[in-house]
Amino acid sequence: MGAANTDASRGSPHEGTLALASPAGRHLATELRRIKQTSGLSYARLEARTHYSRASLERYVNGKLFPGRDAVKDIAQACGADPGPLLEFWDDALKTAMETREAAPSPVTGTDAEPAMPVGTSTDQPHGPFRNPRRVILFAFSGLLISLSAVLAFLWFGRSAAPPPPTSGCRDYYAEIHAYTTGKVCWKSARATVNGYVENPNHTGNTTAQLCVSDHPNSCSQIIDLAAAPPGKLARYHRTVRLPPGHGVWVRACAKGLCTQWD
Repeated sequence: MGAANTDASRGSPHEGTLALASPAGRHLATELRRIKQTSGLSYARLEARTHYSRASLERYVNGKLFPGRDAVKDIAQACGADPGPLLEFWDDALKTAMETREAAPSPVTGTDAEPAMPVGTSTDQPHGPFRNPRRVILFAFSGLLISLSAVLAFLWFGRSAAPPPPTSGCRDYYAEIHAYTTGKVCWKSARATVNGYVENPNHTGNTTAQLCVSDHPNSCSQIIDLAAAPPGKLARYHRTVRLPPGHGVWVRACAKGLCTQWD
């Protein structure tokens, strides 16, 4: 009941993903696992000693989410370890990520295309039906109308043929962009209930979780703000909404003026 999420940065991985993939990022995750195992702390006890949720701690320690610098320091201190070496890994990983991002080739724009051949480079004249400019324009206009009609027909019938959402059920969701939101949505008949939280690990500005009510993905008839988390905090939400016939719900996260796709 909703499209799967893709990378929120629209075409290139953000610094957290690049940092995790770097050698220093992998060393950081290894060291976090080591100090956590050495301390003998469970995730529940580690959550109690820091202001991070158990879900975030598991993702940090298992190398699934790049932690903030403060998070690395807090986890190390909670485990009784020296945060200095881990912070060096963090700095190196972020530096590598930024250098990789800057070195990535920029997309080809219209100004990068090859220049058109100057007029008059060929003395050949068109033959057949293309000798008459009016006939050329008529052919082009007719082709455009046919193509436009085909696209409109595809969009109309494709939309109308979309299967209606199930009348009842539950599913998990996860949307990440700098910060993330996760939880579960359940629907039955004309109501849907969404229950989850949004976490903002060490980023400036609030992170907001939003709910879309619609009869078609990515085209919302109603957008509802579920919760907003300030930097370094977690905010929980629980919301029940009415669903018109044939409608469903999707969730996304927004931070720093960017939003994920609806999940």
